[in-house]
Amino acid sequence: MTDDPVGGRVLVVSPSEPGDRSDDGSFVRGGDAPGTDAGGAGSADGGGSPDRGSDPDTVAAGIADRLPVEVVLRDERTAGEYLEELGPTIDCVVVLGSNTGPLGCLPDDVSIPAVVCERPVAGAGGAEGATGIPVAAVAARVRAVVRETRWRSDLQDQNTRLTALSRYAGDITGCETVDAVLDRTVAAVTDALAFDHCVVLFPDGDRLVPRASALPDPELRHIGVTEGVAGRTLSTGEAEIVADVQSDPDAVINHDDLHALLSVPIGSRGVLQIASRARNAFDERDEEFTEILAGYTREALARLEREVTLRAERDRLHALYAAIPVPVVCVERHEKETTVVEANSAYEEVFPGNPTGQSLSTAVPTEAERGRYEAALNGEGESQGSVIRRVGSREEPVALAVIPVTPPDGSHYAFGVYRTEPVDGGAGETG
Repeated sequence: MTDDPVGGRVLVVSPSEPGDRSDDGSFVRGGDAPGTDAGGAGSADGGGSPDRGSDPDTVAAGIADRLPVEVVLRDERTAGEYLEELGPTIDCVVVLGSNTGPLGCLPDDVSIPAVVCERPVAGAGGAEGATGIPVAAVAARVRAVVRETRWRSDLQDQNTRLTALSRYAGDITGCETVDAVLDRTVAAVTDALAFDHCVVLFPDGDRLVPRASALPDPELRHIGVTEGVAGRTLSTGEAEIVADVQSDPDAVINHDDLHALLSVPIGSRGVLQIASRARNAFDERDEEFTEILAGYTREALARLEREVTLRAERDRLHALYAAIPVPVVCVERHEKETTVVEANSAYEEVFPGNPTGQSLSTAVPTEAERGRYEAALNGEGESQGSVIRRVGSREEPVALAVIPVTPPDGSHYAFGVYRTEPVDGGAGETG
């Protein structure tokens, strides 16, 4: 958004009859008219005696000369119909006179700031002896109320997008697969950020491959990992706004009707690109919001990667101790509860019952044995000694080694390895 209402539209409403023009009251006031937003307090008073009224053509021309806007001139009889049909395209209404009745024709969901000129507007030239407020004051007021309205609208849009993005944060980071993460990322672009076209590309060897998208036909083909704007973004690790991708020397063009492009890296894992049919469609704020979303995606993918690594470690450990011919259990401490997460087949053959899923206090019969596991989990290192266990029909001393393990996710695990051969030192448990 720029300070001046570039490309905007201002409607000037003139009285239908000269006798309808008012010659009293404050000359220019912003907003507070029925069906409008408050355009801001304050007035400008030109002083002197009123002339016989504002010349609508002069006022319209004076505003057009001073502001980069389209100025539409209508009288009171046709202004209402114009507002009813085209209200959402108008940035400000300038009412010449005190009759704000046409503003009541605005749809219920549309509000427009108004500058109501209850006293005449002086000629644009500001000739000596002219009465009323110079048209320059009206143009300045229009600029001010449009700036304020756009600032409020922009702030509201930011808050709306942030709120919508926050809803997607938990959704994305809670996904269980890479495809689900990328699909929810695309949904966040089209829903929370309200953009129509986007694609997520991931490197695969020497190629960048589209993994999820909301693009018009034809489908986006893969490109070289160093090609196009996406390859440039992945290489630099920096977000980039391209005003018109059709004229970018590095672009690989797949859609002739897409122009503006916003390209944001997802760490080193890939690139999120948002496209528009219009040129110059993105600004720094769009870039900031997209980087927030890419951050959610990056964290979700990193979590899934850590979980894959952890599962691989667990699988290797499982294969290792499952093949051990002596009884082995794996216990995990989660918060303050310690649970048996797995037992190998040798454990079930030697000791009665399957302890998997049981708390340590239930699975382990004596306090001395539980103490060995807790000591290992508390960081006291490997614990070795003998414990009393029922083997077959009788209780006897069994050698126990408790080995603590801390996987990459920071969890607390320990493996208990039992040896049922005769233990020297008698039948009592050792500390």
